[in-house]
Amino acid sequence: MDSRARELIRIGSGLFSKKSMWDSLAQEIAEHFHPMRSDFTQSFSLGTDFATGLMDSYPVQARETLGNMPNAMLRQGDWFKVGTGEEDIDEDKLNAEWLEYATKSYRKLVYDRRALFVKATVESDHDYVTFGNGVLSVEESPTRDHLLYRAWHPKLCAWMENEAGQIDHLQRKAPMTARAMARRWAKNLHSGIRQAVEKDPTKEFSVRHIVLPVDEIYGDDRKAMRRYRDMPFVSIYVDCDHELILGEGPLPVFNYVVPRWRTVSGFPQGFSPATINSLPDGRSLQVLARIILEQGEKAVDPPVIGKGDIFRDAVNLYAGGMTFVDLEDADDIRKVFQTVDTGGNLNIGAEMKADTRNLIAEAFLLNKLMLPNTREMTAYETQARLEEFRRAALPFFGPIESEYHLPLLDIGFQIALRNGAFDLRDMPDALAGQEITFTFDTPLNTVEGRQNVQAFMESVQIIAAAAQFDQTIPQRWNLPKMVDDAVRGAGAPSDWEVDEEVKAEAEEQQRTVAGLQKAAAMLQGGAQVGKDVAEATVALEQAGLA
Repeated sequence: MDSRARELIRIGSGLFSKKSMWDSLAQEIAEHFHPMRSDFTQSFSLGTDFATGLMDSYPVQARETLGNMPNAMLRQGDWFKVGTGEEDIDEDKLNAEWLEYATKSYRKLVYDRRALFVKATVESDHDYVTFGNGVLSVEESPTRDHLLYRAWHPKLCAWMENEAGQIDHLQRKAPMTARAMARRWAKNLHSGIRQAVEKDPTKEFSVRHIVLPVDEIYGDDRKAMRRYRDMPFVSIYVDCDHELILGEGPLPVFNYVVPRWRTVSGFPQGFSPATINSLPDGRSLQVLARIILEQGEKAVDPPVIGKGDIFRDAVNLYAGGMTFVDLEDADDIRKVFQTVDTGGNLNIGAEMKADTRNLIAEAFLLNKLMLPNTREMTAYETQARLEEFRRAALPFFGPIESEYHLPLLDIGFQIALRNGAFDLRDMPDALAGQEITFTFDTPLNTVEGRQNVQAFMESVQIIAAAAQFDQTIPQRWNLPKMVDDAVRGAGAPSDWEVDEEVKAEAEEQQRTVAGLQKAAAMLQGGAQVGKDVAEATVALEQAGLA
């Protein structure tokens, strides 16, 4: 047994114990909105009916629609760009070209089919929307020739925040078979595992993967701190059954990403406003659906009542059924047998159900996250509609950029940079030492860019109209800057812009042409003056005045 392993296991057990109530809440949410993930407090087996307790699928479909939104609206095409966050630096021609090269190179790594980026993010998107929490990891592949993205079940992970509110300690349950452990850690195995490898290689043992700051575990060990001086984090695998460290290694970054939609003070876990707000409606909808279904069955196949001393057996109401009764000659069958009509209130139930569905759609933003159709709108109406969309979408898309995409891409970029994935020899000096960040081409940013385009077009019209009365008006505005911002807002790539040298040559040629045109105009004016003077002299002589 290892004292460090015992201490890490104790900390992790406390984290999972505190998280158990959140797991119970997530279980109930999953049963109503994400049945395939409803194994927080129970286990699935092959053939499990995921939605056995649901009578209406609308909450599941609403969650599915919103869960597909991040990938459909935020990760299409060239949706991210590498930058420094400083406009003056990023907009420089040389810097922009190298940043664009870095963006293209990194995009190839992210969307390498072996990296499984799409698979991991789509799975995490639905956890994020449903529970307000997703868990992903970014790491090198075992062959160390590509990145590897993975999504993990939130129930398997527990984490802690540091004093800045950032997650920097995470423990993940990773049960492994004896065979898998022997293949990975042949030297550090406990004797009990070695025996299992020989007798029952499929037997599972409790293993945890732990990532935490180096000083948290080696703060009092100077030798270890020197060994990890360039690596702020450490990755450790622990055999919980035998309290033994199986393996450890340094990490340049905290390689887990835990996006949280909405946080509440005092809780390291996240919450989903969509499911929390609509959970009462989800419960009510299932009850209403059950009642309406039962009432519909009664309306189509109503219950019947018969006199007991006449009907010896149950009435056979199926097609072609016959029922024998003891009925006197003077008796009327209608007096001893009748149906009960209970289906008269179906419309009220349908209205209640429709109202509940509308509330769920409102909670999942299904009526707000669609870009408006602006084909037949004026420029002003288009701008107003886009602004309305931006205000409605920002509460959902905003946290995804900062809590989800930015750390996910940053971790992968740092790993790729350390592995020499980029050619730094051609990197401009202005980028040396700069912090790398990412900008995103999303519907929100597209709206902002289009605002610049619209503002430019309207401004030019105003300036042109004012110049008819005051020709100094255009000189008060930086027209080249206005054009640059409008073109960038339209989404033009940086290689459309000419080099600074070409710009300078063009400006010099323009000045030369303008000078020649001015000189020609002056010469032409002088010639005209000379002609006018000569003609005036001849006229005076003919009149005898000169």
